[in-house]
Amino acid sequence: MKNKVLSAALSLVIAFVLWFYVITVVSPGSEDWVYDIPVVFEGETVLTEDRGMMITSRSEDVLIDLKLSGNRTDLAKVNRGNITIKVDLSKVYDPGEHELTFNPIFPGDVPSGALTVESKYPETVKLTVEKKVKKPVDVRVNFVGSAAENFMVDTENRILDYPTVNVTGPSSVVDLIDHAQISVDLTDRVESISENFRYTLCDADGNPVDVELVTTDVAEVHLDVKIQRFKQIPLTLALTYGGGTTEHSVEVIVEPAYISVSGSELMLEDLNEIQLGSIDLSAIEADFEQTYPITIPEGITNLSERTEATVKVQFLNLAIMDFEVTDITTANVPEGMEAELMSQVLKVRLRGPAAIMKKLTAQDIKVVVDFSGKELGSFTIKPTITVSGEAFANVGAVGSYSVSATLREIVEETTEEE
Repeated sequence: MKNKVLSAALSLVIAFVLWFYVITVVSPGSEDWVYDIPVVFEGETVLTEDRGMMITSRSEDVLIDLKLSGNRTDLAKVNRGNITIKVDLSKVYDPGEHELTFNPIFPGDVPSGALTVESKYPETVKLTVEKKVKKPVDVRVNFVGSAAENFMVDTENRILDYPTVNVTGPSSVVDLIDHAQISVDLTDRVESISENFRYTLCDADGNPVDVELVTTDVAEVHLDVKIQRFKQIPLTLALTYGGGTTEHSVEVIVEPAYISVSGSELMLEDLNEIQLGSIDLSAIEADFEQTYPITIPEGITNLSERTEATVKVQFLNLAIMDFEVTDITTANVPEGMEAELMSQVLKVRLRGPAAIMKKLTAQDIKVVVDFSGKELGSFTIKPTITVSGEAFANVGAVGSYSVSATLREIVEETTEEE
């Protein structure tokens, strides 16, 4: 009787243990939720490379919640980290909105069919697919502010290592992109620019475009811009006054009067004028106009578009009169020689203030032929023409003159007795 009681008690304990195991461990009718399982997309290369499309939007966060049922033992083996949810993008053939189904893949230690998916949230993965396009866009430079005073920025000759960049992305976005823009602040700059700049993709109105889904072939653009000091330089003409002219009786007009040039600080410091040429006013009888090339010193850049300048010379309140002068004398005739002038009259043209010229006569004019340094023979000599009297101080000869003369030895005459 006692053994029967012990045997019954043992059976009862074993039954309880088996019942407890089944309820707590095996529990074939158990259910459980697994949250926030990430989605793995397959076939994206086929979608983008082979079919020229790309995903532009998808279900928010693309995380899946699963309600699973099965044995408690098998349920304990799965979690959000070892459940794989694959969405096959190779099933997408056209742009537009798509809903793709999926089935979870459980880890290898869970027997096939051991777990059942009771519900999914969301039940499908929603995608929007667009055509993928690529196009080049120009790089534009937006200069802001101004360089320091007396410094200029050569924006016309700026150099970009990439004048264009290629943008790739969904057609709805790429079609909006008109150009890539970099912004450069010039405020008070005195040195040339050689830097890398990041750019912003903009529409035709200059507004930034949302380019989260867009890629480019370069991230930065290198820009070189020359900044140099510039200076206004006057254009001048070297005048030799003569023929009755002074700085008060001649007006010289140079057009343009100035040009802008750039160069090194040292070269600009020493450059105060650019001389176009020279004029001897005694050789010019009337107002005249002439064009001269603008010659720039080496190392200096002409910033203006002018390569020539026009010079106008005007004589103010001057009169010209012709005279026949007989007062011709010689000077510095070598010792032992005598000079013979081929003509005793020289026609000269004089110029001076109109009011004074009315009082001038041929007797006021002297011509001197200087034989300094001459030897035996015949010569053509340029004479010196002067006007006597302080009243005629501003009167002078116009033009070029010459006198023909001969130098010969003096032969002393002898008497018959000698």
